[in-house]
Amino acid sequence: MKRKSLNPFGRVLLLCVLLLSGQMTAAIASSQKSTINHSTGSPGPQNGAGSNLQNPAGAPEKGQPGRPDSLHLNLEEIILQANFVTDRQSPLRVATVDQKSIGKKAIGYTYPELIKNMPGIYATSESGSYGDARINIRGFKQENISVLLNGIPISGLVTGNMFWNNWLGLSDATHSIQVQKGIGASMLSDNSVGGTINIITQSTQAKPSTSMGMYITDYGQYKSHLSVNSGQTANGWAFSAMGSYAWGNGYPQSTGVNSWAYMVNISKKINNQHSLLFTALGSPERHKQRSSRLTEAEINQYGLAYNKNWGYHNGKERNLSENFYHKPYLTLHHFYKPSPKRELATAIYLSVGHGGGKWSESKGKRIIDFRAEGLVDWDAAEQANITAGASAQNIVTDYLAGHTQAGFKSNYSRKMASWTFNAGLHYQYYSTWEKEKITDLLGAEYWYEEYATKSLAGLAGRNPYKGIGDMVRTYNGKLINHLSLYTSAQYNSAGWDIRLGASAMGSTNQRWDRYNYIGDVYSKTATGSGMSIKGGVSRKLTRALSVYANAAIYSRIPYSDIYFSSGNNNITQGVKNENNLLAEAGVRYLFDRGSVELTLYHALWKNKSIMSNPYKQLDESNNRYLVRGLDAVHSGIEITGNYTPVRGLSLEGFAGLGDWKWKNDVTANIYDPYSSLLIQQIHVYSKGLPVGDAPQLQLSLSATANPVRNLELFADWNFYDQMYADFNPSDRQDINDRSPSYRIPSYSLINGGISWSPQPRGRKTSTVVYARIGNILNTRYIERGRDGASHTIESFSGFWGSPRSISLGIRLSFQ
Repeated sequence: MKRKSLNPFGRVLLLCVLLLSGQMTAAIASSQKSTINHSTGSPGPQNGAGSNLQNPAGAPEKGQPGRPDSLHLNLEEIILQANFVTDRQSPLRVATVDQKSIGKKAIGYTYPELIKNMPGIYATSESGSYGDARINIRGFKQENISVLLNGIPISGLVTGNMFWNNWLGLSDATHSIQVQKGIGASMLSDNSVGGTINIITQSTQAKPSTSMGMYITDYGQYKSHLSVNSGQTANGWAFSAMGSYAWGNGYPQSTGVNSWAYMVNISKKINNQHSLLFTALGSPERHKQRSSRLTEAEINQYGLAYNKNWGYHNGKERNLSENFYHKPYLTLHHFYKPSPKRELATAIYLSVGHGGGKWSESKGKRIIDFRAEGLVDWDAAEQANITAGASAQNIVTDYLAGHTQAGFKSNYSRKMASWTFNAGLHYQYYSTWEKEKITDLLGAEYWYEEYATKSLAGLAGRNPYKGIGDMVRTYNGKLINHLSLYTSAQYNSAGWDIRLGASAMGSTNQRWDRYNYIGDVYSKTATGSGMSIKGGVSRKLTRALSVYANAAIYSRIPYSDIYFSSGNNNITQGVKNENNLLAEAGVRYLFDRGSVELTLYHALWKNKSIMSNPYKQLDESNNRYLVRGLDAVHSGIEITGNYTPVRGLSLEGFAGLGDWKWKNDVTANIYDPYSSLLIQQIHVYSKGLPVGDAPQLQLSLSATANPVRNLELFADWNFYDQMYADFNPSDRQDINDRSPSYRIPSYSLINGGISWSPQPRGRKTSTVVYARIGNILNTRYIERGRDGASHTIESFSGFWGSPRSISLGIRLSFQ
């Protein structure tokens, strides 16, 4: 059960080798100054992470000469079209992580974990598997958080979820990440109830540059990357490319990873009015997972790294859960600027994703229930299969899934005196498919697929005897068309910032199913329409003091899974839009050495629908459910501040307190996982229960110090409390049980790090060596979990956080 990794001496030796090779490479690059042009400054803002209240996006003031972003071709246009908030007078609650902070803290972390040091945000690695992260903003889960990549929505249209492992390797090509809480600035963020996450990738640069780096962790995970920029040629072309590779072990047992990432940018300045930017990016990956939640008894017996999903089969490690996927993403931007006051920005994009995960099917005792010393006893499961006869009782499969996502986005902008007007549209086509393929019969001769009882069509002349490579259980998909139209206006003066916007959207949803239907496999079309109205105002009272307020009304179209909640082609009756009323007000105060910002927010969430994961393999309860008509209120207060007491030392801190509760009792439909027939309808007694899955109280302090030139030390302390476990609606059928879910114990974490740049600033080459220690005090804590019948730790199951970890890295660049 032990993982192999470098011992401390080996890790230090490897780092020394990396540092030495980096210095040699830098020296060689420096000697080639006749062929390498120098580009001064860093390509991104350097103000560090956090609220950055004086300038939320870390960008220089308007009109400031020599701004760093001028080195990037088309980056300013991308930022503008992505509704990246750069004005300190913005009526929105924003926080930004810049390129420098990403470089220091992205070692082994997903995008959500890079933005977690902000009030109201709770981001964790959850299971500890590579890239399997989750994020909540102000108590809202991922399906209520809009994610934009260079201004284009990338959240899924089926469930609204994000699979962060598909994008994990791209952190080395990220320019900045901005969180806009609440309504968000983009008119395309249809699901921005909790907030909007705006990711801006790096673009081509005006001058040539090259960078490379590598990091290692104490648990045996490695990553290396290389990026190259050609600079702009005399005829207006520019090229940039980034590649990275991550491999090795995760902290939990049997969670190894093998992941590539790439990004290519090609830009062409046609003339002073027209320019093009083509981007291709992706992150093909394969990683083993820890999918099953754990109990306290299991953690006490087997330790924090315990993973119950794996064991040995014929002497070799084998995991029940493994993910593999590749989602290449292609975009082509056209920028047309006939005058300084008019611009038309258009983008087309295409993504064709393909992959899946390890799965299993069972007709009796499941594979995971064959245990030996805490591990899956694969040999015993195989022997039971053989003993049972020719027909398999257990099989191993690949659950395969893919999609085609294509779209068109266009925005026209017109400036008139102090006003800026925008209008545009976004169309997206989304086609999905899912199927399950047998990969191992575990010693049996065949698997008998019970079409007669599991398929709505019955046997229908199909061969029920299945072998390796045959499809079982499911073969279906969805066809979705989504269109958004919007218009907005912004007034900006020395003392006022006023923003108004409205959008209308419509969708068509159709499902096909070749497992439950023969002949006509397509459903009827479900249609929906929605709208949003949002606005905000910021008033600068003095040079130091400003106040702001914003509000929005959303009528959001249900996700496609809600229309087909049963799992067959029957359209769910009575599906209604979710309605959201959001409001926020705040005050900002700036002083010579820092700033303070206070925000109050209130969100009324009506007619919420919750759809369970339709396909489960490892949990005891395999039935799927749909809950409709839930109402909730999320209110809270957030305060953020930063202070620079002396030169070379900056302090930041925040506090967030929420009051998030479900407001009513509802009913839920329970469906059979195979036939998708309605089994029963149950009452869910949820009125007055706290919304779980995220802490309602957060405190944080962080410090960054530069004791000597080129040396930086940083540390942060985060405290979490008032966090309740998530609950299964089917466990809330007792009208007399109004007890809150299990309250997860409060915990605090201290993280820290150091970065050192051996070369003085201004050189044409630079090397940065950095180290990061997570959970310095080795605190034992619970990140997330599911409530049980008794609402205590005895019936709770979930994921415990990782212990102390050390990461070392080196990054070198030359221009």
